[in-house]
Amino acid sequence: MLLLKTFFGILFQTLLIGIFLYLPAFTLNWNDAFLLLCVHFSIAFIASIYLVIYKPASIEARMNYDSEAQPQEDKLATAFMFSALTLGFCLAPIDIFHLNLSSSFDGILKNIGLAVYVFGILLAMASMIANEFAETTVSIQEDRGQRVIDTGIYSLVRHPMYTGFIFLIIGVNIWLGTFLSLTLSLIFLAVALKLRISIEEKTLLNDLEGYEDYCKKVKARLIPYLF
Repeated sequence: MLLLKTFFGILFQTLLIGIFLYLPAFTLNWNDAFLLLCVHFSIAFIASIYLVIYKPASIEARMNYDSEAQPQEDKLATAFMFSALTLGFCLAPIDIFHLNLSSSFDGILKNIGLAVYVFGILLAMASMIANEFAETTVSIQEDRGQRVIDTGIYSLVRHPMYTGFIFLIIGVNIWLGTFLSLTLSLIFLAVALKLRISIEEKTLLNDLEGYEDYCKKVKARLIPYLF
């Protein structure tokens, strides 16, 4: 049952990204976008099979969304984050097919964009493998015995899932978009990440035992040795 729910979850996620790309483009004749969707679904599903077999609690955590328990400020931050990610995908087709305000990427740099996108997916999946408490909402899961995770990718940065989002947005805009769409997408995402991380860390510092010591040990929030 969990594998089936995971399959439909990944399928829904892929279709949603497809809507973000194809609807603003107002055309289905976009092979590069179709390739990105195929790559996204394939990698996400294969990684999810691993999670279902070896880390089912991580998959279940991502499926758990308790809006009643979610603080109001986190609801705002979540909505802002979703909007920033949506814009990150939508701005590429808007400039490519309609505005043409800046040049697109081509050659080896364009191909690097797809590789960067794949790296973003893998980072997000690595976060789920390492952290079985990585829910979509900010809350302390006392019923599941939540503890500080400081192993795996969490030994390098405190918010690797968000690092994955950064690479996703960079990748999709280099592969499909323009210099302008990449710049604007990163600006929107940076603002959203600042808000979400601020709220998340305030909750964890106040309510999760050992998180303050973890912050002293792992100083980087998103990029090792930088910030």
